[in-house]
Amino acid sequence: MKNKGLLFLCCFACLFAKATNLPDTLFIRRDHYTFFIIPQGLRYGILLNRQHIEAISPHAQAGIRFAKGAERPPLPANAKGILKQEESLLQLAVENEQSMKARLSVFFDTNYVALKLQPFISNQVDSLFTIDFCTAAASPAYGLGDHGGYGDNMAIRNFIEDDFGNRDNGHRFISTFSIFPQNQFAQVLFEKRTKRVAISDRENRLGAVGVKEAKIYYLLGRPRTIYSSYKQLKIQEGYPDIKPKYRFFELGYEAFGSLGWNTFQHSVQEDLDHYLKNGFGPKWAVVGSGFWKGERKNPSEGSTTSFGIWDDLKEGGRKDGLPSPRYPDVKGFKKFFAERGIDLLVGLRINFKAPRQYQGNFYEANDGPFTLQGLDSSYFVTDAAMNPETYKVVFPQGNVFLLNGGNRRAIDWYVRGADKWGVKGFKEDLMLLDGAKLNNDAKVDEVNRALIDKEYLLMARNGAYAVPGDILRLEDTQYGHDQDRPLINGLNYAASGVSAVYLDIVAGKYLKLPLTNDQELYFARNAMLAAVSPVMAMGLGPWNITNTHYKDAVKKAADWHTQYAPYLYSAAVKSFKEGYPYTMTPLPIAFPTDTNTYYLAGKEHRQYAWMLGESLLATPVYGNDYATATSRDVYLPAGRWIDFEKGTVFNGPCTLQEYEFPTDKLPLFVGGDGILVRKQGDAFYADIYPVSERAFLYDFYFPDGSGKSTVNKRGKGIIKENVRVKDLATNKEVELEAKHKNLGWSFRLLPGHRYEIYE
Repeated sequence: MKNKGLLFLCCFACLFAKATNLPDTLFIRRDHYTFFIIPQGLRYGILLNRQHIEAISPHAQAGIRFAKGAERPPLPANAKGILKQEESLLQLAVENEQSMKARLSVFFDTNYVALKLQPFISNQVDSLFTIDFCTAAASPAYGLGDHGGYGDNMAIRNFIEDDFGNRDNGHRFISTFSIFPQNQFAQVLFEKRTKRVAISDRENRLGAVGVKEAKIYYLLGRPRTIYSSYKQLKIQEGYPDIKPKYRFFELGYEAFGSLGWNTFQHSVQEDLDHYLKNGFGPKWAVVGSGFWKGERKNPSEGSTTSFGIWDDLKEGGRKDGLPSPRYPDVKGFKKFFAERGIDLLVGLRINFKAPRQYQGNFYEANDGPFTLQGLDSSYFVTDAAMNPETYKVVFPQGNVFLLNGGNRRAIDWYVRGADKWGVKGFKEDLMLLDGAKLNNDAKVDEVNRALIDKEYLLMARNGAYAVPGDILRLEDTQYGHDQDRPLINGLNYAASGVSAVYLDIVAGKYLKLPLTNDQELYFARNAMLAAVSPVMAMGLGPWNITNTHYKDAVKKAADWHTQYAPYLYSAAVKSFKEGYPYTMTPLPIAFPTDTNTYYLAGKEHRQYAWMLGESLLATPVYGNDYATATSRDVYLPAGRWIDFEKGTVFNGPCTLQEYEFPTDKLPLFVGGDGILVRKQGDAFYADIYPVSERAFLYDFYFPDGSGKSTVNKRGKGIIKENVRVKDLATNKEVELEAKHKNLGWSFRLLPGHRYEIYE
């Protein structure tokens, strides 16, 4: 190792010796942008050539800082000379204030610039560094995964976190991606370990702690270009997006919302039969806990990694107040779901109960042999001495081991274990209390991808940069807690490049019966919010609501989501293909030049709104004022908009002052392309609305994810009563059915057909 370090030192010394003299400022011009860097302080920026704007301005003091170790603050650095200069690469010899040397490589692509700092490593003991990349302050910014979810506004302001990563249950989807639509750039630093982030009035900073090198990307252009570039970079950096499955966009159910942790077979079946009898049609259901063997809340009980060991045998002496066994007929339980066309999912985590010598509560009768198998095969995360490391989690009690997601054999063994549950999918739900100790934000990613490869449905709770699952569920919501947080959290998921955003179970967790009037109103408003988001799942049964108006509002919300699930899924497929969050597009991203949209989504204005697909604007009345608000100021961006239910036409940009939203009103406006697709029986129908002035081509992806139909509006101008649609596959006009007030027309869509709208 020492010889290797000496060789590197010699090479580096030669490079420094060959470094050429530097001008006061270096300019590198490309077709779309000009990158410049000031050697003194390594202060850099980017100009957009066509727009004649400075997208990124240099930091006032130091653009790049680094220092040895993970505890010391990074130090400013200067460029000492040019090592290499090519069309797509600039390399500089760099030295910080303590004379530590490094190489800075700047990579130039069509739509992004990347900066990579590689400090000199003299020996393996000194091989870890803290590295920061800094520019001048910029705003507004959106994104940063879960870290963007807990402010007072979707716009990220005065955010500083030098221990950025998965540190608690509220911060499980970790991403450094943030987009600055007004400045026409985004930034991201891919790193699994601890990050340093500051988006403040003082500076804009991304960095990494305890690393050998660090690389930051600045993505340039309008949002669609930025997200397309980001999608490709995620693939390049090992975080590919996953194509979601249609099932999750249909109505779902989580037993946790109704039964909490204490599920049992009869209670789950009774709940679901109630839903079916009341006209709801859940197509997927999660039993997240309680299916494993053993007395609940007893440290000896099993867990999600007691693979295939259900609580199906009677055990005397239990004191948990639940049936024993909880799941007496596992075969019949699975048959119950199959006969009703509902896909069964169970909870799944990568933690294994440790034996007593590790201060764990492993009990083989309930846990099975899996912990011992993992120990024997070295499948768990280890410490520096290669001994299995222990961690704390919310559940189960005591110390646990964690599966080593970097070991392919361990992953394959784990997946074979998960197969033993014999279900259609899983809710991944690692609740790690020792996130800093593990220091790996991508801990579940490869495990989840292996399950996805086997066609399992997978709801993700943890992940880094890209969602390692079909959908991403945010942290639990609950009556009496912050009701603005789910909207801010969900919108910044979307800004982080997540399309399949799940805002949690309708009415959240831990509601107790009987419900108060305020809880029933909360239930109804929350259901309408969930309906106009990408994913909707029920929990506590709405038949427990005594107010008929509120109960009917919940049913109406679920019915709408069920009917338009194909439209939502198609948007998610397009998001997967292009990277842009079509399924839930925050207004500052959908309308990046409209400064009126930048700060509406927050606790001050509560004008939460997003494009739901390309043709719907969702404007739910929700937040901490759910109990008192009956109207909202609604901002409509440029274009023509139609109230989805009332049919009232508006021309934006404009603000509808105190627009009324009764509890049972769908908070939707049709705009954009004006093409919606709904399911009616087994058929799919396109609804076209007279809102688009421009010509467009709309692609609709069918539930199989590959079948596609296109609808082409070839002429400019808003369509009128004499509109016609031709099926180009048959060269015949299709029959149109006028919607109410002649403010829309419908026709049946067939897979593989192309349709043309004309007059």
